[in-house]
Amino acid sequence: DLLLGFCDANSPGVGSSVTSWRPAHLPPKAEEESEHHRSLVRALERNVQRRLLQEQREEQQRRQREERRERRLQEHTDVWLHELLPSFVPGMEPTQRMQRLWRQGLPPRVREVVWPVAIGNVLRITPELFEIHKQRAVDARRAQVTASNVLITLTDAPPHRGREQSTTCIPFDLPRTFPTLAFFSEGGPLHEDCARILEAYTFFRPDIGYVQGMSYLAAMLLLYLPPYESFVGLCNLLNTPSVLGLYRLEPRAVACRARVFEQLCSQQLPDVCRCIREVGLMPEMFLIDWFLTVFAKCLTVDVASVVWDLFLLDGEVVLYCTAIAILRILEFQLLHPDGRRGLNAAEPDLESCTRVLNEELRKRVSDPDELLWHIAQVRRRAPQRIFGEIRAIENMEFGSQGRVSTRGSIASALTGASFLTAAKERILSRLLP
Repeated sequence: DLLLGFCDANSPGVGSSVTSWRPAHLPPKAEEESEHHRSLVRALERNVQRRLLQEQREEQQRRQREERRERRLQEHTDVWLHELLPSFVPGMEPTQRMQRLWRQGLPPRVREVVWPVAIGNVLRITPELFEIHKQRAVDARRAQVTASNVLITLTDAPPHRGREQSTTCIPFDLPRTFPTLAFFSEGGPLHEDCARILEAYTFFRPDIGYVQGMSYLAAMLLLYLPPYESFVGLCNLLNTPSVLGLYRLEPRAVACRARVFEQLCSQQLPDVCRCIREVGLMPEMFLIDWFLTVFAKCLTVDVASVVWDLFLLDGEVVLYCTAIAILRILEFQLLHPDGRRGLNAAEPDLESCTRVLNEELRKRVSDPDELLWHIAQVRRRAPQRIFGEIRAIENMEFGSQGRVSTRGSIASALTGASFLTAAKERILSRLLP
């Protein structure tokens, strides 16, 4: 009504009124012009009302999805804690029922039990070993401070046998790790634990050291596991070909994975594959970042956690299926950057595609159930030769040593069963009422 009053030049007060649509020195509008303007305002009001109703419906649907998901997770939590886990023996292949529930996403409380069991402890890492490497990191940090205080140059310092000095990058990376949570920022509740775990790993594997992206792996584990179990998980996770092969940043390993991704993308999403090729967007520009962090950097914690659930069950194939599933969800935005179809629609370019993958991904890929559904569809339609090529990459990099599984499944070849059984019993006793 107020807008209509603004547009009606014949309404009382028009001319000198501050709210008048028409300046005072102009003659009154013709009736046809006034009616035309009123119709435009009514159309605008209808569009606004329609958009508000659409937003309300979407918000209601989102709440309903969350409520359904919460109910399902609660039901699954009871099943896992009271039926599946008490009888599960670490080192044994998960039952069909367990795998079916696992692929629907683990309840958060269950991850504390299942993730350590799924990753395993093939390296036989003990609490004492963790403390030793933590202390070595502390001693090295003190030595660096002492050296800087007496102005010892780098050439005067004793030579390092590995990449232990890469720990200096950790304080810069931690505040950028899940910044919206603030858990890992300076003074955050998990900042110190995450820093100590990453430093200890650097001294555990000085041949690799700290590499950007590792902070997301340690942070994801710390969100669900205590520090020692997180260190065990990080070390063993980085001992698998799926992860370590990428952190070594060997050109051949990166090229092989990019080739497998392109084959799968051209088979599942030919339009998207052609689009990113034509605009000059190389898969390595986004794929390496996704794989290095197992999607923890580009997705919200809730969504990334279900990807980790699948990855810990089925191995590297999940990385490719998740990447294709994300592109499937973003397909319209990638192909139609201005949201329109037809002759007047804007053509995608490198800038628009990069913006979608960097700025819009987290917002649009926000429903864990939707992503899980797309991942399952991608895997169902993928040709078997793709899985063979993924296994070939693992064999090429590690051969028969350092591998967690002969079929690419992390969960199928667990070792250290006594350690894992004790951990399972300890955690279950705390979780069960």
